[in-house]
Amino acid sequence: MQLIISVELNLPEDKLPGYYAQIIKGIADIATLVDRHKTLLFVSGSSDADAIEAFVERYKVPSERGMWLQLDEKWLINDRTFTDYGVLTRQGNHFLDMALTAIVALDGVEPESELTQALQQTEEHTLASSNANGRQLLAVDRHQVELIEGIARAYHCRAERLPLASEAI
Repeated sequence: MQLIISVELNLPEDKLPGYYAQIIKGIADIATLVDRHKTLLFVSGSSDADAIEAFVERYKVPSERGMWLQLDEKWLINDRTFTDYGVLTRQGNHFLDMALTAIVALDGVEPESELTQALQQTEEHTLASSNANGRQLLAVDRHQVELIEGIARAYHCRAERLPLASEAI
């Protein structure tokens, strides 16, 4: 999993297709895209995001920056809820919007821990999950972190919100 910056372009609807093509070609000349989803452009660093924002400003195209988490192939995606919080790109990459989500690590550290039962209880709230270094990583709605922590306590497990959103890129 990797933090990625996005720049979403709010393209005007009253322009000809050539107008959009000119903008996209210009962006390709100044920045390296990690991926894209419709008008949402994913870049690996703030310098590329800055360049895109400056470029589209010349065309009077409003843009908005965001922070996303790119999930690797180890993550199991909940197909019912994932797209409410993330996107699947044409290239097959999964990105989670960090403004809406949080990653919680869940593990059974006590002898009486019932990690399997805790995971079953959290399943309906989980957008995606993965196993890393013996801990279960759960992607959840950021407003449900306390709920996940409560479920973990009920089953003698430990839950820890990972500080991904605060890391600088």
